Amino acid sequence: MNNHIKKSILLLLIILFITIPLSYSSSSQYSLDNVNKDIVIKDDGACVITEDISYNIHDNINGVYRTILLSGAQSIDNISVETPGYYNTLEVVNSTNNVTLKVWLYSDEAKTRQVNPGLVRVIYHYNFNKAVKVYNDVAEFQYMSWDKYWDTDVDNLTESIHIPGSNREVEYWNNPPHSVNESTWTTDNTLTIKFNKMDSNQQSEQRILMPKDYIKSTQNADVINKDAKSQIEQDQQSYLFKESIGDNFGYIAAIISTVLMAIPLAIYLRFGRNKNSIYHNQEESQIPTDDKPLLVNMLLNGQVGEVNADGYNATLLDLIDKKYFKLIHSDQTDTIIRPTDKDLSGLRRYELDVYDYVLSFGDENNHISFKNMLADSSSFSKFMNAWIIDTSHEFSSLDIRRYYDDKASTYTAYCSYASFVIAIILLFLAIFVFKGGLTNLIAIVFAGLLLVVSVVLFIMPNTIMGCWTKEGSIFHDRWTNFKKYLLDYSLIRERPPASIQVWGKYLVYATALGCADEVRQNMIKHFNQTNVSSEMLTDLPVLYLANNYGFGHMFYYGIPGHIDTPDIGGSFGDIGGPGSGGFGGGGGGVF
Repeated sequence: MNNHIKKSILLLLIILFITIPLSYSSSSQYSLDNVNKDIVIKDDGACVITEDISYNIHDNINGVYRTILLSGAQSIDNISVETPGYYNTLEVVNSTNNVTLKVWLYSDEAKTRQVNPGLVRVIYHYNFNKAVKVYNDVAEFQYMSWDKYWDTDVDNLTESIHIPGSNREVEYWNNPPHSVNESTWTTDNTLTIKFNKMDSNQQSEQRILMPKDYIKSTQNADVINKDAKSQIEQDQQSYLFKESIGDNFGYIAAIISTVLMAIPLAIYLRFGRNKNSIYHNQEESQIPTDDKPLLVNMLLNGQVGEVNADGYNATLLDLIDKKYFKLIHSDQTDTIIRPTDKDLSGLRRYELDVYDYVLSFGDENNHISFKNMLADSSSFSKFMNAWIIDTSHEFSSLDIRRYYDDKASTYTAYCSYASFVIAIILLFLAIFVFKGGLTNLIAIVFAGLLLVVSVVLFIMPNTIMGCWTKEGSIFHDRWTNFKKYLLDYSLIRERPPASIQVWGKYLVYATALGCADEVRQNMIKHFNQTNVSSEMLTDLPVLYLANNYGFGHMFYYGIPGHIDTPDIGGSFGDIGGPGSGGFGGGGGGVF
């Protein structure tokens, strides 16, 4: 998967988490300790309502208010307020679709002092007209016991509803069911409800279907000329089904997330396990194969099939080792090379690209400064952007598949896409759709975990899920053992290279494998112990570079490690404008 796609997805994920409005409401001035409601349904369709609300006041306030929503011809009257232990003035504010009861609170009878912080009990009394709906076949009471327009939570909410007849022919529902802790008929005509803690953004209603003849007069009822009982029952069934999904959504999300997280393991077990290698030699003290250093880099250094900066460094070292460039000078200050007259016809396209790029830094004498070349990171980024195209032609995906089977990695990439999308959907449903569900926390935890797993799958190197072919397994094991040999000086001492000239090739492949500096140190240690002088290295340019600071001038350690090999056309020199695709973006470090 292209590294820029991975970065874009990670950036998108960060933006999603920053911008998801997990808003909440709170009031620092007061909280609600207890709310007790008593509702008497009269046989004319009106309701007599008493709301006993305990306000825990945290700050000096002028009073409290209660807004009651109205619809159509609904109205309230016979309004009064009690404030035991305090004095009050009631102000009624009428609006188009609501009535607000503003209760000014005072500590003294003269009404000159505000109330001090503490518990204040306010009891609202009012009649609500047109509360009951009377249809052709049934009467309905549908009351919002707690609404989302409160700006604080309530710990204890209880309610008593008195109907104008027996409960034996009554149907009732708590919507949603999980908002209610207990709901029982405490008398033949009294339904008592104890609610769970209600948050400021929650809603809870009671819906009661009564025989139509319970309403003796429709003077204060909302009369609707249609049959409704069957439709209401169907609606409730649909609602309760949706709520049951919401209540169990966490378990559903957990199952979906677990299955999706298990799929990559199944993919690995089916496609990703490496075949048993028929290679059993534990010693590799010579270069295992005659493959190009760049192919070794693409197969064994980072993402399989991808070129990185070590591949460029190894290719340049190989050109120097093969005398396409002559070493002029190398010390702590700089390293200088110049091109030779050697015939270039034997070079492959990607090698010619490196040759031409390095030559572009030559001065009037064709002297090329490693220091100047390394300092121009912008040119290198543009070069790499084009060079990886040529390398994809030189070593195609078919060449890679000869050694490495990436089916498991590809399937895992598809799975990670799906997991990412599904995790976002599950989180959206948990936060915005089923937000009142009993198991939403489970849904959020598992969906969040799935999101993390999907991101890990995005950025995971393909070496974890893919597997080597039989030929590739031998290739991998031989080169891995050779790398162990290069890194273990005790093995070098036991089985030293046949000649010092061999070290040049060793360093080229060590660079391709990503361990150039460690092998260079082992080389210097070997030369010191075998009394190899600097003069003996004069005609061995790679060894001279390694022994005289040249590696420090030429290697692009600061370039990001992996560069994808796109399966697209193009050639060297076909470079996009500033900021276009591929490698680049800068970095940081010390100097």
